[in-house]
Amino acid sequence: MMFTKSSIVAALAIASSGVVHSFSPSAPRSLVANQKNACISTSSCGLNQSIMPQASSHSSTQLNLFDFLTKEDQTEIVTNGIDLVDEAPGESYADEAKKAEIIALAVWGVTLSAFILINNSYGPWPLFMKSIPERTFFLSHMIGGMLFGGGIILTTCIERLVAKSNNPDVLQFWFKRVPELDGLIVVPALTISMISGTGLSIVRYGGLNIAPPHVSAIFWTLIAFLSWWAATDLTTQTTALKAVDQLYESYKNGEEGLETPKVVVDRHVSNVVSCFFVLTLYSFMVLKPGTLFPFPWSPWT
Repeated sequence: MMFTKSSIVAALAIASSGVVHSFSPSAPRSLVANQKNACISTSSCGLNQSIMPQASSHSSTQLNLFDFLTKEDQTEIVTNGIDLVDEAPGESYADEAKKAEIIALAVWGVTLSAFILINNSYGPWPLFMKSIPERTFFLSHMIGGMLFGGGIILTTCIERLVAKSNNPDVLQFWFKRVPELDGLIVVPALTISMISGTGLSIVRYGGLNIAPPHVSAIFWTLIAFLSWWAATDLTTQTTALKAVDQLYESYKNGEEGLETPKVVVDRHVSNVVSCFFVLTLYSFMVLKPGTLFPFPWSPWT
């Protein structure tokens, strides 16, 4: 008789579920009838266990299906069974979500930079921005600037305190909230600030391409900040979160003397540089180099 691998695996599943216990024969019908007649003729209605043959649960006739398989086949069946288990769905989902977030932020950054470069090279675009009141742009610029600058500086300070705490609970809570803070505060605030700033340059000066030098300097600094933030902050968020999750698992397993992962500590350098970008931006806005005083490398404008 030929046994295929699929039929053997099916038989193994049935046997393990308890449906098939033995291939030993059942008790003869004549013995059962004699035992029944003996019960009727006597006061005892219990079966005489000495008369009834017992079905052995470990009969020599029981089929050991694994005997038909080589060790390579057994290894293949066990391995295939293990592969059916969904391996770490949460981690896979987190990686896919982070990839999608990075792609979306890349598209956002390229689009916003293209908007600035078009206005800086070819003049006001789109033209309907000329009809928007100057105070509308000014209010939006102030709100966006405050949220952007305040968000960068505040999150830098908070993350430094979190890293110094060496507390796994606090670390995990914070790094699961960092993408939310980026999506709810930093990205919208920066978008509003740059678009409204471009609108101000159009209404006040006729266009970004003919605005005073400090305006162009502000936008080039913003583009530099975007590049730095994408290269050093976004690319380390996933690595830092995985390291924090491992730290949290060790903490739950009772390990002591745990320290903040190095990748988390090193992010402080990136955050501090981002803060200096913010301070540079506000310095340009307040001091207006090239307008209130000349740039060291260029004359008055």
